[in-house]
Amino acid sequence: MFRARRTRYTATVGAVSLIAPRMARITLGGPGMSAFRCDEPTQWVKLFVTDPLDGRTAGRAYTVRRQSPSEPRIDVDVVLHGKGPAARWAESARPGQEVSFGGPKGSFRPVAGADFYLLAGDESAQPAVLTIAENLPSGMAGAVYLEVAGPEAEVPVTRRAGLDVVWVHRAAGQPKGEALRDAVLKAPVPSRGVAAWAAGESGAVRDIRRHFTEGLGLDRRHAYAKGYWKRDEADHRDPLASD
Repeated sequence: MFRARRTRYTATVGAVSLIAPRMARITLGGPGMSAFRCDEPTQWVKLFVTDPLDGRTAGRAYTVRRQSPSEPRIDVDVVLHGKGPAARWAESARPGQEVSFGGPKGSFRPVAGADFYLLAGDESAQPAVLTIAENLPSGMAGAVYLEVAGPEAEVPVTRRAGLDVVWVHRAAGQPKGEALRDAVLKAPVPSRGVAAWAAGESGAVRDIRRHFTEGLGLDRRHAYAKGYWKRDEADHRDPLASD
């Protein structure tokens, strides 16, 4: 993920809270982060943690959900799927533990001339989608589609005029991503001035990407879609989208 050398920071876990049944918000802070800055939506860090299962160090990318404006502190939201080293670490993380991370990397800037944004993501992309939604220009309309397991997994969202938030619930046993894909393919959008951003399970995102360009006729420069993960594949890299 990091082709060029990035600054590495040390941090201490300040708090761990469960914001949904399978989503933990981990607050990282401390003097080792004093020079860290995260200025744009969707920026992410590569978090290096110790897998409690085998003691090995692993690095995984996580969006910075929020940075404190007054002190060196960030929040990262981690899906507790239990299948990877970072998820296992998050399930056992406690205040006072030390970790390190590199970054930030990635950026988001609204498409010039866009009047409406279509945003979509599953749990893995939820933090990135919400950072975009919270930072769209004042007065810009849009729709946000977020897939979760059910009503109990919805998290509080700051809503503003002109921006609709649609929670998409998976049916029991339905593979992740399919409900999001189906909802996005049916989403009503204006006939012009549309830009789009989506991320989540790679197979579902592939279909969403095709819909953006072929179904909606969007210029590829106005339609970002990235597979954050892929079913049955560890630490997936999407070759069709850049950070």
